[in-house]
Amino acid sequence: MSKGFFEKVAADKTQLGFDYQDFVCLEYLIDLKPGETVGLEVFDDVHHERVCGGNALIQVKHSVNGGSTLTNRDIDLWKTLHNWSKALEELGPSGIEFIFFTNKKKTKQSGIIQILDAKQPNIPDLVRFISETKAGINLKENEKKAGEAENPIKKYVDYIDGLNEISKKNLFSKINIIFSTEDIISRLAQKIQFFSIRKDQTLNVVYLLIGAFKEQKYKLIKSNKKVSIDYATFRKLFQFDRIIQISQDRKIDFSRYHQFKNVNNIDPKDGLFAKQLSDIDISLEDITEHAIEYAATNMYIQKLIIDGQFSESENESINEEVFYGWKSLHDTLYDQGGIDGTKEHNRVARRCFRSIGDTPVVVANSSLSRAMVVGKGVELSDMCRIGWRKDWEYIYGNKK
Repeated sequence: MSKGFFEKVAADKTQLGFDYQDFVCLEYLIDLKPGETVGLEVFDDVHHERVCGGNALIQVKHSVNGGSTLTNRDIDLWKTLHNWSKALEELGPSGIEFIFFTNKKKTKQSGIIQILDAKQPNIPDLVRFISETKAGINLKENEKKAGEAENPIKKYVDYIDGLNEISKKNLFSKINIIFSTEDIISRLAQKIQFFSIRKDQTLNVVYLLIGAFKEQKYKLIKSNKKVSIDYATFRKLFQFDRIIQISQDRKIDFSRYHQFKNVNNIDPKDGLFAKQLSDIDISLEDITEHAIEYAATNMYIQKLIIDGQFSESENESINEEVFYGWKSLHDTLYDQGGIDGTKEHNRVARRCFRSIGDTPVVVANSSLSRAMVVGKGVELSDMCRIGWRKDWEYIYGNKK
C-alpha cells in the first residue's frame, strides 16, 4: 500500500478543534455555580448562562500550529463578528457577553485585535479601522482579473461596516478575547487541585472527567437532545462529584468539630435563624444550642479550608446537599391537607426543622455528623435560602 493511502485514513486534524471545544466546555463546567448552565453548540460553540441572568456566547477557535497568530484579517474572527451581530438582532443586547476563545497568539500589529483586547475598546477607532479594512480589500478586488476568487472575508467586513452606529457599539462593547496559549489539559488539571486533589493525581482525574463528559455528550446527541448542562446534571449525571470523591485519598475527621463549640461567641437573639426558630415556638435554650451548632460548623469548616484539607467548592457542595435535602423534606411535609391554624402550622414547621439533621451528607469519604448537618441547615436559614414554615418566603424573603 502507498503512503498516500495511510495519509488519507489518518485522523483528521480538524477533529482536534472539536476536542478542544469539548475541553473548553469542560473548563466552564468545572467552574459552574448552582443555578447556572453551560451548553455546547446551542447558541454558540459554548454558551454560559450565568446565575445573575446574563449569557456568555463563546466562540472557540483552535490552531494545530502552536505558533499561529490571530491577525487583523483572520477569517474566523470576521465570520464570528458577523454571527454575533446576527445574534444581537435576535437576542437583544441586554446581559450578553461575547467571548472569542483561541489558542493563537495575539498579533503585534495595530488594528482590530489590539483595540478589541483593550480594557475599554475605543469604538470610534474600531469603526475607522473597519472602514479602512473595507477600502483596502475593495482596492485589491478592483485590481483582480475576471474570474479570480473574491477575498473570503470581504462579505463579513462589508456586513460589519454596514451596521448602524448603535449596532456597532452594542457589538464591540461586549467582546472579550481570551488568548489561551497554555496547554488546556494542564489548565484543567490546575483547576482540579482546588477540589483537594493531590497534584500527582490531577491528570488522572481530568482523563476520567473527559471520558465521562464524552460518554454523556454522545448519549444526549444520540437521543436528539441539546447538550445543555446545569449544575446538578454535571455533578450527578456527568459524575463529577463521584469522580472527585473517589479521587480524594484522605478522610476528614468531622468528629473534631465538637472542639469548636464556644457559647461565648454566640448571640442566640441575633440573626434571622433565631427569628425563624422563635416564630415556630422553639425555646430560647434550644435556639442557643442550635446557634452553637451553627457557629461550630462554620468555624470548623473554615479551619479545614485554611489548613488546605477542604475547599470552598466542597463547602458549597455541602450547602447544596443540605438545601436539596431540606427541599424534599419541606415539600413532603406540606404536601398534605389538615394544616390549619397557627398551632398546627408551627408543629409541622418544628418537625421540618428537627428532621433536617437526618439528611445524609458525605464529602471527602466522610459523613457529616448530625450536629453539623443541623448547623448547616441553620446557616442556610440565616442566609434566607431555606425556612421551616410553609410561608417562610413571604415572611422572611428568599435569597437563593
